[in-house]
Amino acid sequence: MGAVTPADSAVMLDAYAAIRCPVKVQNYYDATVKLPEGASGYGVRGSSDVQQELFGGREIIDRTLDALAALPGTVDLRLLADEDFTVAQDATRDAVRGGAQVIVAPKLPVDRRGHRRGSPSALVRGTDRANGRPGYLPVQVRSRRMLERHSRPAQQSASPIGTPSPASALYLTNAQFRTGREDDQLHVAHFWRLLEAAGWQASGEPMAGIIGSDSLRRTFFSDGELAGVEALALNPAGSRGTAAVVWIMLTRKQIRTFSRTAPEGWKKRSALERYDHEHGFRVKVAETARKRTGEPSDPHRMVTPIFVRECSFCPWWAVCAPEMGADDLSVQIDKSPLDVREISVLRSLGVRSVHDLGSADLDALLPRYLPEVRHRDGAEQRLQLAARRSRMIAHGTHLERTTAGPIPLPQAQIEIDWDIETSAADRIYLWGFLVRDRSRPDDEGAYHPFVTFADQTAADEAALARRAMTWLAELLTEHPDAHVFHYSDYEMVHLAKLAGTSSDDTLARALDLIRRRHVDLFQTMRTHYFGAHGLSLKVVASTAAGFSWRDDTPGGLNSQSWFLDATHGADEQTRAEARQRVLNYNEDDVRATRVLRDWLRTQA
Repeated sequence: MGAVTPADSAVMLDAYAAIRCPVKVQNYYDATVKLPEGASGYGVRGSSDVQQELFGGREIIDRTLDALAALPGTVDLRLLADEDFTVAQDATRDAVRGGAQVIVAPKLPVDRRGHRRGSPSALVRGTDRANGRPGYLPVQVRSRRMLERHSRPAQQSASPIGTPSPASALYLTNAQFRTGREDDQLHVAHFWRLLEAAGWQASGEPMAGIIGSDSLRRTFFSDGELAGVEALALNPAGSRGTAAVVWIMLTRKQIRTFSRTAPEGWKKRSALERYDHEHGFRVKVAETARKRTGEPSDPHRMVTPIFVRECSFCPWWAVCAPEMGADDLSVQIDKSPLDVREISVLRSLGVRSVHDLGSADLDALLPRYLPEVRHRDGAEQRLQLAARRSRMIAHGTHLERTTAGPIPLPQAQIEIDWDIETSAADRIYLWGFLVRDRSRPDDEGAYHPFVTFADQTAADEAALARRAMTWLAELLTEHPDAHVFHYSDYEMVHLAKLAGTSSDDTLARALDLIRRRHVDLFQTMRTHYFGAHGLSLKVVASTAAGFSWRDDTPGGLNSQSWFLDATHGADEQTRAEARQRVLNYNEDDVRATRVLRDWLRTQA
């Protein structure tokens, strides 16, 4: 939680504390808890969000901050990043007093009374305060999308990044703030409280902005009361447009939370209400932990560990894992996992492990369980699925067949397996194919990659795709009975998007040809099997078909880091090794699809 010694300092929490595991706060401030020497800083499962931040996020964030810094009236304090904190803080104070329109990389004063520290990506000038002094709003830059499509217009407002002031905000015609981004709202609420403590907050309704990776375009409302009014519209994924500051009204009640007193079992609370509760709770956790010295009279620790996503990259995993145990429900149920409250309620009812839930009488458990989890839609079905997975895991079963009889799969003399790899910028840099002639029993398939290990423009990506699709179209024309197999719709979606955005006739013709020949093996698996740990290719090909990847950590997001090494490694050896690692991984993916298909044909 910081670089200071917890036992000798006041509790000071950053913007992430309120949205992260409270056990992490507790362990940090508890002098009796130490990391084992040589302990790994990572948990049992990888986090796609964290990997995305590492591999592609910094580039997106820097590009966005550069755009803000280029605006008239902006003060850019990034050059002070290596200076003493007080230097940057004084510069921020001067910029605020001077009424800068935008302040990039500000340093806010510490709020000792509120136990808060931290600073947002930027400050944007809002409505001046009653005393005439400039007022500011916090703006945070994130490397993921903040918006989702919505049929009702005017549910969300945003300001184009070229005019980031809320005075320039326009309603969106087709989008709203993305479901599941509550943590981002609490994150910026922390900065609002810091601005209040400093006396720098803008007048009016508390609000904060988030700039995500969304692409928007200017448009007009076409009908209704707002007909003819200028607006913004969310572009399709991959389309070029403008970034925007999405405004969050921090006192509007729009976050659904559990409530024992509400008739429905839940209430909607505002981002500030949720933040104040979560932050205040963690302050209490930290204050209690600071009192522990190893004596019998020590206060009890307030929270116990539950596996959540951030455990995968938390340095305290080595401390928490033994306390939970290997068969803990939160550790083992990694597909459609139960949330923290669901796990907590089950623990209070004596259900802690997959063995406990797998052998539980659900008819007796549900009447005591459901009233405590009414914040969750489909809570009963979620528990039933978790119980099913628990029984499978307890018995060492990875897959359950849900149908009977042979599994229908097209067969052809020439069968092609297909897989693509994309960079952190979501550009396809590798098209990989495995071609097998089934008339030759000893044919294990020949691997054909089309790859560019370099940063790509849209034209570069389209040119590589044209090479790959020209080759594939010729192969399919030569073998009119051939089929193309892949796992999930990832490849087809990307090809369709690329064909649409590039307006390339070669890609459009190839897409039409493949649509008549392709087979999605994921759909086959979903039709005929239920997986204790889901039905990803890595899971089913290894546990069912016995396939092994050559790499110890195979994964699409991992391959993005390898691609960075392949293109920007420090020396030629590093780049060459990373290139081969990517190619091996892609080849293993298409071979895994082939092995899985052969296994499916043996199942009756």
